This record gives sequence, structure tokens and C-alpha cells, in this order.
Amino acid sequence: MLEVGPGRGVLTRRLAGRVGRLVAVEVDPDLAASLRADLAAWAASPQAPPGTPAGAGRKGRGAPEGSGALQIVEADVLDLDLGDLLRGLGATSRSPARMIANLPYNIATPLILRLLEQGPLLLDLLVMVQREVAARILSPPGSRQYGGLSVLCQARARVESVLRLRPGSFRPSPKVDSEAIRLTLRSPEEPAATGDPRALSGLLRVAFERRRKTLVNNLARLPWGDGGRALGPDAAAGLIRAAGLDPGCRPEEVPVQGYLALLSARRAL
Repeated sequence: MLEVGPGRGVLTRRLAGRVGRLVAVEVDPDLAASLRADLAAWAASPQAPPGTPAGAGRKGRGAPEGSGALQIVEADVLDLDLGDLLRGLGATSRSPARMIANLPYNIATPLILRLLEQGPLLLDLLVMVQREVAARILSPPGSRQYGGLSVLCQARARVESVLRLRPGSFRPSPKVDSEAIRLTLRSPEEPAATGDPRALSGLLRVAFERRRKTLVNNLARLPWGDGGRALGPDAAAGLIRAAGLDPGCRPEEVPVQGYLALLSARRAL
């Protein structure tokens, strides 16, 4: 199990002893030091679940090392090689890791997108995020919040809402509502899981750049060829039809599979 942003270790204590191995990544040096000391003392106490190792916790700046069942990695998770981190946890395609976090809102989107690229090594993510971010991830086609983030997440994972919380549920209270969501990564065999996420991201950036415009108008601006010239309206219309879509539709009306079909059609040109 991977936990990001354990803070004072409230969730960490509940997880320890219930999972085979737990690695918690904390960026704040003071919190990390305090957490290592607190968890070591707690692990040796009668309150700790059976199986929790005494002296748990380790200072580190990268992939976890050794065989300790509970480790603290002091680092900015966005600076880490997530594949190395998960493999250090013991994750494999046959036994993928799981991730849980009450994510700092400023890193939620980039971290989720990077974790979704870890496919075979990661089973699922259970994350608490700002309500607006959750809406963008969960929204279906045709809704106001549906956009590039919706497509990127839903193409790589099955997404669901788990719990909504008001600001008063936290101390100190944030100024926004929060929502816990689960993203279960798709297996490589699932059609929606195919495609290069970076190529898809580039396509979506152009497609949703001007939401009031039709899809053909937006994709006419899509860079094409070595010179980076724009695709143009006629070629864009042909690309859209090749994907089985209506050139006159708007970007928020296109389902996830439609964007994956566009990506495949672009490669075939």
C-alpha cells in the first residue's frame, strides 16, 4: 500500500498492521521526523494491531529499501520515479499495489495522471480531492464539467464517487468541499485502456481549447507533420468521420471511446 501525504499519521496508524507493506511519502521534513518517531513508539505499544513491526519508519529520498513493513519516505512525490517507488513496495503485474491519500489540492491532478500511467503495477487509487476536481474526473459526456481530465482518467480507469465531505469535517477547515473517489485502473486488454496517454493528452488539449466551437473547428488547428502546420478543416473533417463521429458535434459531446477512435484514426492517416 502506498500513502501520499500522511501528515500526522492518523490514517497511517489505521493502515499499519492491516496491509502487508505500507510506504508513506511525506514532503514536510518536520512532519516526516515526527511521524517516524510517533509510529515507532505506537508500533511497540499495546494499541498497535498485531503484526505491526516495532521501530517502524525510515528516512528516505526515493524508492523504499529493505524489508520493513512500514516505511516513511521523506520526499516530494512528484519528484520520485513512481515506477521505482511501486516496485520497491513489491508491486508486480501479478500483485499490484494500491494507493490511498488525502491529497494536497495543488498536486492532485498531476499526481493522479502520473499514477494512471503505472498500469500493471497499480490496482487502484482511493483519493480525497477538492469537489471540483472530483466532478471533472467523474463527469459523463454532455455535462458542463466534462473535459480533457475526464477523458484521460476514464480512459485509463473506472471511476466512482465514494464519499463527500463538507469543510467542517477537517481541522483546519478548508474553504471548499471535498470528495473521495476511487479510480480502478483498467487492464491492458480493455479497449479503453489502449493508446498513448501523452498523444491523447495533446489531442484533448486542442479539442477542448475552445469549448463553444465545433470539434472540426478545433481539430483544424491540430499540429500535423514535421513542420507543425495545422491540419486544416477538410483534413480535420475527414479525421473525425474516420473515427465514426460527426464533425459538427462539440467536444463535450464526444465520449471517451470517441476520442480513442480519433487517436487511432490520426495514427492511420
